[in-house]
Amino acid sequence: MGEKLGEHIRRKRKERGLGLRATASKVGISAGYLSRIEGDAEKYPPGEEVIRKLAEVLEDDFDELMALAGRVAQALKNHVREDPKMPEFLRQVRERNIPAEKLLEMLKKEDED
Repeated sequence: MGEKLGEHIRRKRKERGLGLRATASKVGISAGYLSRIEGDAEKYPPGEEVIRKLAEVLEDDFDELMALAGRVAQALKNHVREDPKMPEFLRQVRERNIPAEKLLEMLKKEDED
């Protein structure tokens, strides 16, 4: 099984030599809250802004942290709501089992042409 959000955050924090209290202070949350997140003892995953600050402080990928938290960024939700073709596009991607990497490669190739 893959790494959980709390395990990932703890590992990244330690890799950067950051203490729990210092990290929590930089993120703007309590050390107790960060400890509960890292121990996967928090009932709900942190919100988007906390995850964004954690990504910044830990020099980590925001999208990866959001995925580990089981969350989708509000900007992406808004885009899906605003574009009437987006739900159908996403359904087809899912039905065809097209991985995101392949879609990103296709976009990059399109940009190169």
